[in-house]
Amino acid sequence: MLEIIELYKNLSIPPQKPNKKSPPSKRNRPHRTSKISIPPLPLTLRLAQFLCGSLTLLLIGTLSLTLGAIVAVFDAKVTDTVPDWRQPLVQTDSPLPSPRLSRTLNLLVLGIEGGLPLPTGTPSSLPKPAETLWLMRFDPVQNAVSVLLIPPQTRVEIPDRGRNPVASAHSMGGVTLTSRVVSQTLNAIPIDRYIRADAATFRSFIDLLGGVELFVPESLSYQDSTQGIAVNLQPGWQILKGEETLGFARFQNNEADRSGIHRQQMILQSVGDRLASPTLGPQLPRILQLMHEYIDTNLTLEELFGLVTLLQQRSPDGLKMVLLPGEFTTRRSVPTPYWNIDTTGRDRVLSHYFDRELNPGTQRDRATTPKSPKTLKIALQNASGNPLILGQILAELKSRGYRNVYPVSDWPDPQRHTQIIIQTGDIPAATTLQTLLPTAHLQSSSLGDLESEITLRIGEDAINLKDLYWAK
Repeated sequence: MLEIIELYKNLSIPPQKPNKKSPPSKRNRPHRTSKISIPPLPLTLRLAQFLCGSLTLLLIGTLSLTLGAIVAVFDAKVTDTVPDWRQPLVQTDSPLPSPRLSRTLNLLVLGIEGGLPLPTGTPSSLPKPAETLWLMRFDPVQNAVSVLLIPPQTRVEIPDRGRNPVASAHSMGGVTLTSRVVSQTLNAIPIDRYIRADAATFRSFIDLLGGVELFVPESLSYQDSTQGIAVNLQPGWQILKGEETLGFARFQNNEADRSGIHRQQMILQSVGDRLASPTLGPQLPRILQLMHEYIDTNLTLEELFGLVTLLQQRSPDGLKMVLLPGEFTTRRSVPTPYWNIDTTGRDRVLSHYFDRELNPGTQRDRATTPKSPKTLKIALQNASGNPLILGQILAELKSRGYRNVYPVSDWPDPQRHTQIIIQTGDIPAATTLQTLLPTAHLQSSSLGDLESEITLRIGEDAINLKDLYWAK
């Protein structure tokens, strides 16, 4: 019964073209009124007919109540963290041309392998695993958007199924089960809405935007015969169309390759910049209307406009992205690498990025206390063009008590300003480090070295740091 309910919820009906009018068939033609009079039924037959009809109505009513109770119990178990759906999420009286959110909204974004579920009864109607999972927080008060990237290989507890990759929750129970599992994994955070899309929809969306400008850090060659994708990209800044952007996002060397997390963030950042572009303004309403028809979502069209309005009007540092803290682990019992969550890092991210209150005591203390300089993992990445600066900063940081510092490969795109990339969401530790590098910019993303907790990407401004600041 539950599987039937879930399949019905996941039913996806493509838009239908209007049928041309045709003359009515014999079956559809209106019947002419007959002049033949039919004698009334005998009293006994009329009583029997009345009793049968009453019993039928009673049976239907009983089944409806039973089914309603089953659905209510099922929904209560699965959506117990979802707020009241009747609460409006957009301001209908907003003076702006686009609706604004009336409160903070948490949105689950799912990218599905191979395509969205087809109508029930077709060979491919069962849900497929999710290859992309994001939890986004839209805050209209702070004009900010926070994005938590959840690796599909994250090992979580799935009700009645044990510990499995979070991506498999979608193939087991669709959006409903995935929302429940993600919420439970993230300290019962409420999930208000969802968006579910496949590769073809993503590709079309990028094309409708006119492509996105991305920096390709290295040569990428990707071919997927099942999706009809063939991409060969060279390093450097360029505008990528839908198929190229999809190949850029999907490329990976092996199952434990996390570089796709980098590329997802780069695409999201570029899409946000593109949506805010004045040249796109006149076309945007039509683009959003088209996308609302072809994605699977419980967002209304007005709510979708409200989210895009917030993305457009966010503050300069209003887009924060972070990878769910953890590490890849392999065991004999689980040969495929899986993502093992760092619970302290998770609590820290939920506190700083999603404004979640932590339990008093150990949980709050661990999550809010900056990590000690002796144990904080800092990756140094040179983007200044000066090969000597890396060694100087490495020596200076170690003299200031930062013991766990190591160099990584140079970043190929030169930077004017030094960036403190907050890989795992430890904002207090990054702020403390900034006192040694006053001209450095804090960047809330996971675009640095994936083994680090903070990546210090050294720009041209660092050349004068020693003379200006460190001597003091």
